[in-house]
Amino acid sequence: MRFNHKELAFLAQQDSSKFDREGSLFIKQKHDKLFKKGEAFVERYFRLRGNLLFYFKNKDMKSEPLGLFVLERCTVELDINEKQHFSFVIVFEGDEGDEVCTFSARTEEDRDGWIQDLHESSYECLKMKLQSLREQVQAKTGEDPLSHMLPSETGMEYETKAAGSSDNPVMEISIGIDGLPNDSNGMAPNPFVVVYIIVPPQQQNWLQHNHTEMVEKNNNPHFLKTIGFGDSNGLESSTRVKVTAYHVKERMSGTMTQIGQIIFTLNDVLLTSNMTLTKSLIGTDSSKVGDITIVGWMNDASGIFPDPNSPTSSPSLSRRQSRPISYRQRSKGLDTLKPICDNITTRTFRFETNDSVKLLVSEYMAESKYSFEIPIKALKLFIEEERDKMKHLQDLGKLPCDLESLVATDIMYRASVIADYTETVNVLACYQGSTWLMTPYIRKRCSFKPSNKKSDKEIEHVPVNLHVQRMTVLNESTHTCGSYDIITVGAFAAHCRKFRNGGLATMINRLQDQYTPEGTLSKVSKIKRACNLLNDLHRLHDEIIKLCDNVCQEALQGDGESLLKATSQLSEKVKELVLDCESPILQDTANKLSDIHDEFEAIEAEKSRIKQSDKRFSERRSSDKSQEKDWKWTGSCFVKSPTLEPWDMTRVNTEAALVCLTSMVEDIIQNRSGEMDRPKWLGDISPNVIKLKSFIEIVCQKATHFMCFLDLLEHRDNLKLMHMIKSRRDLTFAQALSSVITGIMVHLYTHINDATILDQIANIGIIVQMEGLLSCHSDEMGMLEDMMVAMDDMSTVSYRFIQETSSTHSIELTLNKFTKAGIYPDLNRHHVCVEIPLSKFIFGKLPPALQSGAEIQVIPLFFNIGINEQATLAERFGNTGLQDKLNEESLGRLHRYVEQFDQLANIEDKTGAGTIPDLMQKLRNNVYMKKNKNVEILHLAAELCTKLNGIRMTCCKSAKDRTAMSVTLEQVQILQREHNLASHQFSHSLDCFRSEGVRRENAFKNIGHRKYAFNSLQLISFPKQYRPPNGTYGNVQN
Repeated sequence: MRFNHKELAFLAQQDSSKFDREGSLFIKQKHDKLFKKGEAFVERYFRLRGNLLFYFKNKDMKSEPLGLFVLERCTVELDINEKQHFSFVIVFEGDEGDEVCTFSARTEEDRDGWIQDLHESSYECLKMKLQSLREQVQAKTGEDPLSHMLPSETGMEYETKAAGSSDNPVMEISIGIDGLPNDSNGMAPNPFVVVYIIVPPQQQNWLQHNHTEMVEKNNNPHFLKTIGFGDSNGLESSTRVKVTAYHVKERMSGTMTQIGQIIFTLNDVLLTSNMTLTKSLIGTDSSKVGDITIVGWMNDASGIFPDPNSPTSSPSLSRRQSRPISYRQRSKGLDTLKPICDNITTRTFRFETNDSVKLLVSEYMAESKYSFEIPIKALKLFIEEERDKMKHLQDLGKLPCDLESLVATDIMYRASVIADYTETVNVLACYQGSTWLMTPYIRKRCSFKPSNKKSDKEIEHVPVNLHVQRMTVLNESTHTCGSYDIITVGAFAAHCRKFRNGGLATMINRLQDQYTPEGTLSKVSKIKRACNLLNDLHRLHDEIIKLCDNVCQEALQGDGESLLKATSQLSEKVKELVLDCESPILQDTANKLSDIHDEFEAIEAEKSRIKQSDKRFSERRSSDKSQEKDWKWTGSCFVKSPTLEPWDMTRVNTEAALVCLTSMVEDIIQNRSGEMDRPKWLGDISPNVIKLKSFIEIVCQKATHFMCFLDLLEHRDNLKLMHMIKSRRDLTFAQALSSVITGIMVHLYTHINDATILDQIANIGIIVQMEGLLSCHSDEMGMLEDMMVAMDDMSTVSYRFIQETSSTHSIELTLNKFTKAGIYPDLNRHHVCVEIPLSKFIFGKLPPALQSGAEIQVIPLFFNIGINEQATLAERFGNTGLQDKLNEESLGRLHRYVEQFDQLANIEDKTGAGTIPDLMQKLRNNVYMKKNKNVEILHLAAELCTKLNGIRMTCCKSAKDRTAMSVTLEQVQILQREHNLASHQFSHSLDCFRSEGVRRENAFKNIGHRKYAFNSLQLISFPKQYRPPNGTYGNVQN
């Protein structure tokens, strides 16, 4: 068992008055010396205290005890087999034969006394006595006497009942103590304060309410954590408060001794000048053991007290209202979180600056409302894409047997995906907004997936432990405020599918190695070129359609010069599109498909000719077949199939339609005489514009049709791997999208009144900076690869805001025509547009560009540095090349964004310390520096993100332990950098956030323990600033 050797020795050597029994006994011990072996009784001096039986060599108490028996799970019995007089035995559970402990007394009376005391000393015996007395009292009074007793937990592990409240407290107090005595060893104590309350007349017993942090070795502690009272229902000023100070002897086990306490009411604080109450701390022997100072303040004055002029108002209330009451203007941090989040947890602290000014710091942690909603909508979008792809495969027509079999297999895979996704949507719909997702540790509805469910296949598309972490800061002297948000989430990874074959990056690279290159010397694959080509065609399609509408508009205006200009612009874009249509990859694929169809039709015609003896019947049947293939049912009528026309003819027809339109415009302008006839102009031009539009549509349809065939050919030998990658990528995409949308909503609501930030979002987009703490070793390497692809996919998502209506009140996801290109091209998935409805009030504050539907681009950045023991193994014996590559790519993206930001904001100071150019240079140096666990990269990237008004995100495997260390460190660094936090309080503040802040509550919500899942061996490998304080971590089941 674990024990503190020095603490036990100190306990064993205290005065006799603190022991239940002591005296000499003989104990049977084995001798295993060279010339003397066997067993014999030796005299020892025994001391019994509670369930601890110490024994010494003799009565000399200066020496340490020789041994200790913990009297639990044991029985004390007379020894009927021993020849020694007055003997007895202690038999522990599981002991047999020679393993029992045998003792002997000098007299029968002494023996019986020891047996009685030893029997009654165990916890089991005391528990039985308590239960017996409890039943007797309940039989007489009809009430359980223990129903209102204090919780059995000490303050070290107990959390306030109001911890999960989504309301700010009405009143808060800060506690400071001066002049605490040293402990029994002459060392400064480790003070820790627990606050108890009674609200008369409803309550009659003291209830634990809250507690402070522990301050190590300090006689004059000033606690950083504040204690709140009251809620949205108001404040009961008659509440009695007991403040008890403890000395924490051993933090890991929570061993404490009481130093002293005071009792007061909240009314006592309200009646003092400036709400500051100073009293003497009274020890257990009724002596003064220090001076305690209570500093209070009100957070909201409205609705707290009744009218002092009311007949029912007490005299004390009138006196209180006549005194000045200290108010603190709380930030609106809670108000802007409530529309987006559920289950908000709050902690408040009071720090000091280098100028001796107080900072009121609030920590909020909340669950995102989008954890389940967005994955459901993403899955519905994937189902729609799969159905479209199946339709394209069926439209390929008759193919040779081997390709027909390939198409059938592909369709089978896609049908299976549709069935799985449909089932998942139904399961997630049951979880969403219900009480089903309740962890064993929280008895209320949750809006997040706890880390112990990260391998649950039913909800694998839901992000792990998605929370919003917010810190607000109020300077009590200048009344300036600051608000800082971090989205914390587990790795976007397929945890339930394991990482035996690596993560997404490895799987995609394996697939891409089998792709056909575009040319003999080209390193670009046909799939990548096809994705880029399709995107170019669809981009030109959209531009041409707009220009066609512009030509019609100019014709209606009757301005010949403007009409010529608009026609010229249209002509340039159409020529650009026709040039793209001449791409070799498009031509070759079209010719290949055409040759297959021609060959197949020739074979079918030959078979038909041989089988049919009647030539007329054969010709009629052939004619019917030809007509079937040339026409296609749209649902309302038959139309000519655009895919049967030769590709070269389609290009020629498009060029011809453009020539007709430009010739028509030139003729109209050249032959104009007299007054212009606007309706005639529009009437002459419109048919040609419509014709051109139809040919542009046909070009895009046929290009998509051909690229579907190319995709089938490229995956002929690895169809299963392609679908595995697609499914895994969908999973990580849904997790990442939920997290990014949460970040965007929080960012928007926080900065809705900041026109500069809104203009920045409209003009150059917004960066989303993910800070990763994953190692390049074992399963975490696979998680890192999944994360890389998921973050890269976020660049294919655009966002736009719409005004909320009765029919559009929730976020909607739609597809556009662009395929995923870039590093990880995929013809099976398209870009996604997220439409976010806003209330009329919020929508009215957006810049005109955003109100008109302009799309917002997100620039994802992912900087990762492993910090645990697995990262040490990777650095010494493995390879961190993936991490280095990732950081370099993110640095490049960040550099391009900073250039755009400089053009927009015109950065004036480009040389000073802490400026954006200075931070970029430092980040660049650190990224290319070969240094193990270079966490400076993470710190610089986070600071740059804040200065660039970006969205901060932090992740590790489950966003619980390493994430907690990172987030709390970043908060203290912000306080020091932006709010002049006192240098001597840096370590104390860091420990305070980690021991008493919201992150320990996050651990409890996930695993049922308020401890971080670290052990001492792991922490040796952690960077020093990422290590939690003693007593806050342990080997807990994740």
